[in-house]
Amino acid sequence: MRLPTIALVLFSSLAASATEPTWRALFNGRDISGWKIVGANPLAYAAVEDGTLTGHMVRGTPEHTFFCTEESFGDFILELECFQTGGFNTGILFRCIETPPNATVRLHGYQVKIDPSPTRRWTGGIFDDYGRNWLWLQTLKDDERARSAYRFNEWARFRIEAVGRTLKVWVNGIPTAHLLHDKYTRGPIALKIHSFPATGDITQEKNLIRFRNIRILTADLARHAQPMDLPARVADPTQKILPKP
Repeated sequence: MRLPTIALVLFSSLAASATEPTWRALFNGRDISGWKIVGANPLAYAAVEDGTLTGHMVRGTPEHTFFCTEESFGDFILELECFQTGGFNTGILFRCIETPPNATVRLHGYQVKIDPSPTRRWTGGIFDDYGRNWLWLQTLKDDERARSAYRFNEWARFRIEAVGRTLKVWVNGIPTAHLLHDKYTRGPIALKIHSFPATGDITQEKNLIRFRNIRILTADLARHAQPMDLPARVADPTQKILPKP
């Protein structure tokens, strides 16, 4: 027996809606509702501009500044778009931990690096950002496909999947990191504006970072997780966090 056309259309619509992810927008494009500015002391520029979360490094800013979600997340899939100019040093932190008020950096956690170096090109790699110390957990050193995914002065789409100890990153649809690590389990998402010493090159103040179309998925993650042809890297637990040069 053939189903009526209306019934077929209804069935198809229900089937499609059952498989579509239920994304939630984290940024409304108008103000920082749902976000807070962390570490803006005293000068870093962090504001909503042209419908984007926009940051400028300002010379004389002694610490990193962050756009930070008020909500914490454990397992999630995050997508956002980023536009970076010049040598702006930034990254996407997640599962962050807040440090004491007297610390030099207010947040630490996993960071997906947005690399200001046009020669190294490690955008999409992951490191453990611990303020004035760091530990690269996965670089793009031997992956030319990943190193070519990101381009300055163009909008780029990032996708981060954090499910249990499995961390995956794509930049413009290209896999850049696949890591097994379990140091950080839950915390806010933060977008970094790097500190800028008083002796820094003042022309850097012209550079900026913009973020838009920020959305998150927290349900049915196994169903909506994407396959990745990049082999998983198991982080070496004996590696030590080193001072930044």
